[in-house]
Amino acid sequence: MKFAENNNQAAEYLRQAVPLMVKHNIPPNPLNYALWYTYVSDRVPELNVQLDKTLTTYGTCPTMLSEQLFREHMIKDEIQGAEDIQANLIGLINNLHEHAGDVAKESASFSDVLEDSLDSLKKSEDGETSLPVESVIAALSTHTKKMSETTRLFQDRMDEAQAEIQSLKEELNKSRQDARVDPLTNLFNRRTFDAELEMLTAGNQSITSSFVLVDVDHFKRFNDTYGHLMGDKVLQYVGKLLKDSCPEPMIPVRYGGEEFAVLMPGSTQETASKLAEDIRAKIQAIRIKQKKSGEVISSITASFGVSQLVPGETPEKLIERTDQALYQAKESGRNRVIVSS
Repeated sequence: MKFAENNNQAAEYLRQAVPLMVKHNIPPNPLNYALWYTYVSDRVPELNVQLDKTLTTYGTCPTMLSEQLFREHMIKDEIQGAEDIQANLIGLINNLHEHAGDVAKESASFSDVLEDSLDSLKKSEDGETSLPVESVIAALSTHTKKMSETTRLFQDRMDEAQAEIQSLKEELNKSRQDARVDPLTNLFNRRTFDAELEMLTAGNQSITSSFVLVDVDHFKRFNDTYGHLMGDKVLQYVGKLLKDSCPEPMIPVRYGGEEFAVLMPGSTQETASKLAEDIRAKIQAIRIKQKKSGEVISSITASFGVSQLVPGETPEKLIERTDQALYQAKESGRNRVIVSS
């Protein structure tokens, strides 16, 4: 995105953006400066709509959403351009690879023709020495063979280069996977949870928000009985259930091990409790069939702790209260939802 404002206009936009950032507790980093500078300039209406919705929900703009909005509205064209360049580069390498193959084939064919010609000349000797001609042809044949070998080596190097570029492409795609995502469940990880909870508790706490902790019951025993691969499959099932059941602005995360969490900005404790009960029932309904034995595993349950953010409460206190509710759920028989008092 290009900024065409003159010095006076740019300074005015900055004077408007900074107080907004302070008011809504937006971290003063370059990304956020650009985002809020664009917001006050009203040059990207869709960005303003999204930021307004975010402020209504959170009272601030969480880091995760700031980065997402920046990518979608500020550098989308640049990202697309980089991807186009990369695609063109790969296309060029592919073309070079094909061309090198054609050259190798032509060189090999030319070598065969020269060798056949040399044999013919030998057979048509009439008694006069033709050594100079043979020498020339032999030299040409030798040179052609060398050219063919050189081209073959070039093709081999191009194969290696193409393989390396493909590897780099895969690495690039992999790096685009948010470093804050848990690779097993594809949910956000604890790092994201900590950052978003910090933003949530530091924001406008007049907006009701809730928090849910989830713990898969007897998970260690399950792993010991059925193996870690089956255990991973259970975690993936639970992760998918959470992702499907928690639309934005809810943030489901893998909290650690067999524990999950859901941040629910804008949701009451009652709403959070109903959601937890719905997810609990869905987890209890999970059926996994073992391929080798054909046994159907139907003993998967989870316990839930639910709490609502109290104005002025720290992240540590909120987690402690919710964890206590989760502990009560497990102590009172598991496979149930307990709301923090």
